[in-house]
Amino acid sequence: MSKEHFRYLTFWNFRERITNGSIKCQKLQGHLTNLCILYGLNMLQQDNAASCYECGYFAGGLSFSTFIGNAIKHILKEVRPYAISLVESYGVSDTVLNSAIGNSYGDIYETHLRWAKDSKLNHTKLGDAIPDGYLENVKPLRGKM
Repeated sequence: MSKEHFRYLTFWNFRERITNGSIKCQKLQGHLTNLCILYGLNMLQQDNAASCYECGYFAGGLSFSTFIGNAIKHILKEVRPYAISLVESYGVSDTVLNSAIGNSYGDIYETHLRWAKDSKLNHTKLGDAIPDGYLENVKPLRGKM
């Protein structure tokens, strides 16, 4: 119940911040409203939809999951063209968003090269290019084939 309460408070506070008039840009307010609706629909689809159906909120015998799923698809179509801009507008650091595509300096190849160099496969106990355990476990099996 406490998880549902926190989800509800998150949704409520998000909605209040959007509708209280503190956001001056109408386009930004529209985008944030869509994100709030998307969050609410996802929460409804995940846990609460069965409870709402059982209590009669979704009366009529129609599949509530179909309606919610269609609403989510509709909102995603609205949000999709602005998704990258919205995420980048928060100024999240590269260490939090672990992605080479949206890094702050724009050169994805350097990030991929660094990730490849730091990979576990490139760090072995003996410091050679042979993965740990290969000589003991895999090579004897190859000779038997």
